Amino acid sequence: MRFAMNIKKTELRNGLVVATDRIDNFETASIGIFVNIGSVNENSEQIGVSHFLEHMAFKGTTNRTALQISKAIESVGGIINAYTSKEVTAYHTKVLKGDIKLAIDIITDILQNSIFDTEEFEKERGVIIQEIRQVNDTPDDLVFDMFQEKCFDGEHLGTSILGSENDIRSYRPEALKNYLDTKYSTKKMILAASGKVDHDEISNIADELTTSMRPFDIEVVEKQVYKGGFIYKKKDLEQSHLVFGFEGISTVDDDKYALRLMSTILGCGMSSRLFQEIRERRGLAYSVFSFVSNYRDTGTFGIYSACEHNKAREVLKIAKDEVLKIGNDLSEEELQKAKTQMKASILMGLESSSNRMERMANQLLLQNLFLTPGEAAKKVDSVMTEDIKRISKKIASSKITLAVVGNGSDIEELYAT
Repeated sequence: MRFAMNIKKTELRNGLVVATDRIDNFETASIGIFVNIGSVNENSEQIGVSHFLEHMAFKGTTNRTALQISKAIESVGGIINAYTSKEVTAYHTKVLKGDIKLAIDIITDILQNSIFDTEEFEKERGVIIQEIRQVNDTPDDLVFDMFQEKCFDGEHLGTSILGSENDIRSYRPEALKNYLDTKYSTKKMILAASGKVDHDEISNIADELTTSMRPFDIEVVEKQVYKGGFIYKKKDLEQSHLVFGFEGISTVDDDKYALRLMSTILGCGMSSRLFQEIRERRGLAYSVFSFVSNYRDTGTFGIYSACEHNKAREVLKIAKDEVLKIGNDLSEEELQKAKTQMKASILMGLESSSNRMERMANQLLLQNLFLTPGEAAKKVDSVMTEDIKRISKKIASSKITLAVVGNGSDIEELYAT
């Protein structure tokens, strides 16, 4: 299996790293600035600020109004967006190959010259409050936030990316400006580009357009510790929404490949163990799947399902039994099928310049390395059945976390299932 990759990396005079992945047969380019700053970097008086700042990114600079930003990109057929996660905030675009300088100009303008206009700030405050309410009204979103909160109770990883309504109502534009000025160091950034790009051209453009960006040290976030436990929210629903899981594996630990393969076998796709047992054989739930989250210090492994409340105990017992069973009962055939699924996913990602850009940026930003898809496939292939059995036992030995949204009278008893 061969993978055509052309990765180059340069550090500019101001400390900003430029990384490119040239794809000659593409006519487009995906370009973004990825910042190793997220909700994990917020203190108790800043909860939700990373996400609020990201929302304000396109609301006007000293050079462009909010409308001019969107028009500039959309008039050339481009796309611009941003997102905030626990450890990364990203600002990214996708344009035709001839509009690369425009894309870089807009993203760097946003990060250097945003004005945090009071009127726009108040509008966006309202938008974020509606986003928070939407999550609270959507049980299959809410239960994941609750699961994260209980996994890392009292830790930065456990706080909401969105913040609470009270948090958002308390902020003023100065708080966001100060956060940008004190957290967005070039030591924590990568400008990544994938597609029909020229590394030297992009480096020169970035060098010209990032003169206000600078390197500085920021406070190191203390090690995040998994806690676990039980959390529930009573809601008048037809179903109970359940997420249960354990401590997982960190981003920098190669055991993450074994855990992802385990998750694939348990709960990825219609032929997975959980789907077959819970939905196909017993008809207990419409939706059931497993998932893995990796962070710098730790991670999570979890299983989600939604079912009638009087079936919740049975669903939880089956899911727990399947996690324990895989530690003693795993065939080579199942493992090879999971490996094929993972490697296919890697290959399919190569067909999108956006996926390639994000993959490259996150590896370099969070791990200070880059694995080609071929190298990643070798990591997957190196996992043996004994590795998955070992990981399953390690995972199952950690404290269980259970989050439930529903209205059954015996919800609190589910944790003892």
